[in-house]
Amino acid sequence: MHRKLNSYDVTLETLETLKKKLNSFESAVINKTCFLGFDGYVDSLYSLVQSRSSAKKWTRMNTMKLFGELLVNVAGSSANIERVLKKRIFGGFAPNTSRALSTLGVKNFLVAALGIPNINDLYIEQEGVESISISNPGQTLGLEFDDGKVMITDFAPILNIDWITILKHVKREHLIQILDQSDMMGFGHWALIPNLNAIWHHFLKELFPSISNLKDKLFFVDIADIRKRTKQDILDLIIILRKINEKIPVMLSVNDQEAYFLSKFLDNIKTFAPYQENSTDYIDGGKRLNTEMNLSYLVIHSPHFATISTVEDHYWITEGFTSKPKFTVGAGDYFHSGTVLALSCGLTPPEAILMGNALTAIFVRTGKSPNFNQLSQFISRYMEFIDNDNPNFP
Repeated sequence: MHRKLNSYDVTLETLETLKKKLNSFESAVINKTCFLGFDGYVDSLYSLVQSRSSAKKWTRMNTMKLFGELLVNVAGSSANIERVLKKRIFGGFAPNTSRALSTLGVKNFLVAALGIPNINDLYIEQEGVESISISNPGQTLGLEFDDGKVMITDFAPILNIDWITILKHVKREHLIQILDQSDMMGFGHWALIPNLNAIWHHFLKELFPSISNLKDKLFFVDIADIRKRTKQDILDLIIILRKINEKIPVMLSVNDQEAYFLSKFLDNIKTFAPYQENSTDYIDGGKRLNTEMNLSYLVIHSPHFATISTVEDHYWITEGFTSKPKFTVGAGDYFHSGTVLALSCGLTPPEAILMGNALTAIFVRTGKSPNFNQLSQFISRYMEFIDNDNPNFP
């Protein structure tokens, strides 16, 4: 039986209000349109072998700790680690978000690194998606464990994406047209695209003045792993997001690790402890961070919880956690897809992150984009998944 975990925990009451709104949410979704840019990767997802007794029988290395200890123990020498392919799929922020949203009925404009001159064979355009390729994709080797993932990526094609690259493949007038039609505009992963701030400056100066009803739209950003970016990079990010937020409401989405690093970079915020060391820092962590950043929405998510902070309010929702996820690469993209879509459809901030949690929880159990019926089914059983560590769905 779930009990409130803290004074901001609104899981139970939010679940009840959300259940009553599912029909109206389903009707609203099919009228929504989203612009997404600009990345794209070929994701090869693997399990690692801990031991093998025969050609067909083997034991999976199930934790990152085991993997890390192995590497430490062989430092100065060498080791061979066997990998077993789970899935090869076209991924990245923009393609993953497009897949999640279009499965629910959203129309998408996808301007991304899908392949040049020919679109990569692994990219499958879904119904209701207009795809425009601006670059070759990066390549990601994803190692998945029960307690996390390691993504080893070749970013070379992504590093060169800039404003000139975009305009080479999409006319400015067409960009204005599709942004004007879009209810949501999504960008990621910020930390991995060095020129993204500069691209947004062009949006502010050259595109936004020609777009109507900006205040009725949402601009959302997945920050990604920021540990290799400098403090000044982070401060510049916050400055431009504040400028954008003056024109269009901004939702910044970070996971618990990224929230920790944000707190390290902001001088006026007491640095969090990492979530594993002190989870209580995250109870009101988003509230403290957004006091400094002052964005329309700041979201922090993890496999255990999500919070959403507006300028005035702050909420906590408990996640339907499983200790044995089947897939983890791309889980954050499903979370922000559900959250931003719910906000765009008029749901409340806590209802939005519960929707994001549900979308993510289904994905990590199945590796597939849930449709509305599956989403509704999970929400109807939400407390069951909180109370029991059930890795299976349905």
